[in-house]
Amino acid sequence: MLGFLLAFGTAISEALKDITSKHNLHHIDEYTAAFSMHLVQSLLLIPVVYFFGFESVSTRYLWALLSCSLLQLMVILLYFKAIKRSEISVTLPLITLTPLFMLITSPIMLGEFPSTLGLIGIVLIVLGTYISNLSEDPKKVFAPFVSLLKNQGARYMLGVAFIWSITANLDKIGVEETSPVFWAFTKDFTILLYLLPILLWKSKKPWLQIRNRKGPLFMVGFFRTTSVLAHMFAIQLILVPYVVTIKRSSAVFIILYAFFFLNEKKNFRNRIIGISIILTGLFIIAIS
Repeated sequence: MLGFLLAFGTAISEALKDITSKHNLHHIDEYTAAFSMHLVQSLLLIPVVYFFGFESVSTRYLWALLSCSLLQLMVILLYFKAIKRSEISVTLPLITLTPLFMLITSPIMLGEFPSTLGLIGIVLIVLGTYISNLSEDPKKVFAPFVSLLKNQGARYMLGVAFIWSITANLDKIGVEETSPVFWAFTKDFTILLYLLPILLWKSKKPWLQIRNRKGPLFMVGFFRTTSVLAHMFAIQLILVPYVVTIKRSSAVFIILYAFFFLNEKKNFRNRIIGISIILTGLFIIAIS
């Protein structure tokens, strides 16, 4: 049950991070946003790592760190390209395919496969999240999949979904070889180092952007930190596909926020249906 609650906490933190990030991106570019998020997270985790102590590292850990950090950097770049080049309504539903990809990658990489009930829960959450992001126009039900044939942004997002199904398993390896806190810090600090030259090359006056938005940017980094820590501790307790599937249900909180605070009433019927299916899936995973 604790693992389920931690995964649920990850979903809440992810939603808060995405909501605050959305507001920030009206004022700063995506490279500054990505760099500052990892910078804040690294600074917040330094005293936590010091408190829990440093870990001895193995060759397996170093390979996991190198491969996971490079893949995560690729995800950041692909994600922003997808958002820029395509409509969000077309690209974002494809992210929900990550748990389905993990039904292939987790058995290969970790030897983990959900129970029958857990598998049903995963499928329901993926289906519910997908439905809640769709237009009410029945002709657009398969729009995200059709777009793969002609939309480059959709193909980028499919790549993001697949890469995440690999990095989530690498997170499990990193946590097993060290600890949740140490792995979270070293991985994201490595990504921060990768992002620095990209920031200096792509962004205009990044330090001024950070100074002008330091409060909101800190909140994004804070929510990212709580999300990562909850995620890393959760994967120690329950199967990685369960954690990632519950994490992707963060869409529920974003939908509710948009409905109550941003007055976004569009596609309300689909969103209520989707949320109901997601909650059913969460309940099934909790009792599996």
